[in-house]
Amino acid sequence: MLLLRSLILTLFMSLSAHAAGSVTEQSVFELSVDVKTLLLKYYHVQADEGNPQLIEELLRHRDLVASEHTSLVAQLDEKYAVAGSNIQTHWTEFNRLLDQNVHEIREANYPELQVVTLMRQAQRSLLGELELLAENLLMNNEVALPELVIWQREQKNLLLNVVERYIERAASSMGAPLTVDSVDISSLCRRFDLGIADLRSRVTSTDAQRQLDKIRSQWLFIETAATDAEARLVPFLVMRYTDRILSRLDGIALHI
Repeated sequence: MLLLRSLILTLFMSLSAHAAGSVTEQSVFELSVDVKTLLLKYYHVQADEGNPQLIEELLRHRDLVASEHTSLVAQLDEKYAVAGSNIQTHWTEFNRLLDQNVHEIREANYPELQVVTLMRQAQRSLLGELELLAENLLMNNEVALPELVIWQREQKNLLLNVVERYIERAASSMGAPLTVDSVDISSLCRRFDLGIADLRSRVTSTDAQRQLDKIRSQWLFIETAATDAEARLVPFLVMRYTDRILSRLDGIALHI
């Protein structure tokens, strides 16, 4: 059984330990989530052929990521100087290519596929550096993440991986993912389903169960859209539900 009082106390103690340092591992993870979401919002712009409202939303989110990135790099001490330099390099390249692709969409409604691929590669390199930094922060500060935080992060990453593959398909003129990998999207969906069902079976709070039911309801829409190659593409709804699920996953601890 999930011992809720113990779990929440562990969460509080862990967050206090994180706060003791100038750069928290949690802030690194949040930046990685926002970087992943930034690429999704770009793909949404591409799928909708440069909708001005979506472009403005993309650029606002880019400003958020830029602020988070600047703050994180500025707080890194000498021990993490190499990590900070690498993160800065990959962010600069990703940002440059993002600007180039947005410009192409504004001018011609569709970017060059090669530049989109390079942008995605720069994003992957940035995410790799952030993941390595997070691992080092946990190890050097001897911090163990509590069970609920691990669950939240696993669910977020599964959701973002599924939506990325879906929104890539929506953004492609060929109706297929812009990149080819060996990831089975159905497997990712099953893991997300199991994660929601597992926590729901272990919490006793009616509020928590209600929140998990809301997450699952919106998730089922995304899962159906993502796993049916013949289904009508609905990137607007998928992205809206993604934002809501991410928010609910953040708030689930408040309902336990």
